[in-house]
Amino acid sequence: MADFRTRLFPGSARLIELADRVNTLQVEALCWCGERATHNARTINGVMVTEGEQVVVGDTNTQNEVAYEVLCRRHHMRRVTAKKSGAAHQSPEPLPFN
Repeated sequence: MADFRTRLFPGSARLIELADRVNTLQVEALCWCGERATHNARTINGVMVTEGEQVVVGDTNTQNEVAYEVLCRRHHMRRVTAKKSGAAHQSPEPLPFN
């Protein structure tokens, strides 16, 4: 519902304005620490950023690697990503969603 800067997308903001209730999904996204993930983090070359354009289109002519990670509120506020924490269970393999 919110971008990496913690700002609501326009469509999400409107849905919240109109909603009578909010239901939490049964399957929760988890932060690398195991807590419920509530925030999106954008990383550039492994470093979390909190400013920039809302939408980034991949550029194959650049050396910068843009990636996203879900984090709990505590780790998002402290800017601690899985890579920065040295979490042992992170996987470089993408999920098989074809």
